[in-house]
Amino acid sequence: MAEQEVNKSQTPVPGVETIFEERAVTNDNKAFERARPHLFAGAVFFAFLLLILIYCFSPESRVKSVSVRGHNYLSKSYVEKRAGVSINDLFYLQFPSAIAARIEEDPMIEEAKVRLLHDNIIEITVNEKQPYGYRYDEEEPKVLCTDGSIIQLTSELMPILARVPFINGFTEEKATHLLTNGFKEVSADRIEEMAEVIQYPLSYDPEAIEIRMRDGGIFFSNYFSLSLVNDYPKLSRLIKNKDNCLYADNGTTVAAARACPWDEEEIVLEYWTDEEGNYIYNKWGDRAVKHYYQDSDGNYYLDDNGERIIIPIDAYGQDQKDADFLNHYFLGWYSKGYLDIPEEELEDGEKPEETAAPEDTSDSEGTGETEEVQQED
Repeated sequence: MAEQEVNKSQTPVPGVETIFEERAVTNDNKAFERARPHLFAGAVFFAFLLLILIYCFSPESRVKSVSVRGHNYLSKSYVEKRAGVSINDLFYLQFPSAIAARIEEDPMIEEAKVRLLHDNIIEITVNEKQPYGYRYDEEEPKVLCTDGSIIQLTSELMPILARVPFINGFTEEKATHLLTNGFKEVSADRIEEMAEVIQYPLSYDPEAIEIRMRDGGIFFSNYFSLSLVNDYPKLSRLIKNKDNCLYADNGTTVAAARACPWDEEEIVLEYWTDEEGNYIYNKWGDRAVKHYYQDSDGNYYLDDNGERIIIPIDAYGQDQKDADFLNHYFLGWYSKGYLDIPEEELEDGEKPEETAAPEDTSDSEGTGETEEVQQED
C-alpha cells in the first residue's frame, strides 16, 4: 500500500503541464511578434545590400565616358588625370563638386564645371588661362599668362611651348606687368603666329617691342598699341616690299610699313642755333631742325657754290618756304644760297624781303633716329 501511495505522489498532474506549455508557446509568439518588424527591416536591408553588391559588380554601374570641353592648350587626358576619373570608375561615387575642385588646383585652369549625365557620362567643362609666352627665370622655364600668373613649366605642359612665343627680356616687374596688360587685347590665334617677343628700344621709343612672326614678318609696337597686331595677316598682305617692317606707334589706329631699324640709314639732324651757339626751339619746345629745298626725288637744290639751299625759319622756329621757289631758283635768284632779287626787278621803293639764313653757327648732331624728317619741295 505504501509503494502505491509514493508512485501516485510522483505522477504530474496533466492539467499543469498543459498550462506551462501553452504559456511558453504564447511567450514565444509574443516575442516573435515583437521581433517581426526588426527581422523584416533586416531582411530588406540585406536584400538591398545584395542588390547594391550585384549592381556594383555589373557593367551598368561604371563610368561609360568622360567628356572634356573647353580645353585648348591642355590635352583631354591631362584634364582627366587632374579630375581623377576614368572609365570603369563607379559612376555614382563621383561627386561633381569634388571633381571640379581637383581640376581647379591646376595652375593652368581658371574654372571647371562638372555634370553627371545620363548613360553614365561625366561632362567636364574647363576654362583655361591664356598663355602668351614663355621665358627662363634663373634658368627655370616659366609660362606667362594674361591674368598675370607665371606658371612653372612641367613636362606635361611642354606642348604649350610650340604654340606661344619666346619672351626675350621684360624681366623687370613693371615691364612684365605692362606686357601682360598689352597681351590681354591680343587674340589667341595671333599669339600662336608669333615666334619671339623682344625688347628692342628705338631712338624715339625706348620701350618698343619687336615681335617676330613665324612667317618671317616683323612687327614693332609698344605696350599700349599691341592690339594692332591682331590685324597682322591683313597688313602683311598689303606690304609690297617684304623686307620692310610694320610699325604700330602709340596713338595710331593702324600700323605702317617702312624699313626695319637695322636697314634704315642713319639720319644726321642739323639744328638751328643763335649767334651765341644756343639751340633755337620751336613753339612745341623741340629743337628747330634745318630743312633744305628738295625735288620730288629727294635731290637737293644747290647754289652756285654747290651748297644746299636752306629753308629759313621765323621767330617761332617754323620753316618759311618761298611759295614761288622753283621760278626764283631757275631765274638764278638763289645763286648765293638765299633769295636775292635783283633791284631792277623790284618796284620803286620796294625792298627785297630778307630771306638769308642766320650765320652758320649750327650744331649737327648724329641722332641715329629711325624716324624720317619730312622735307617738302
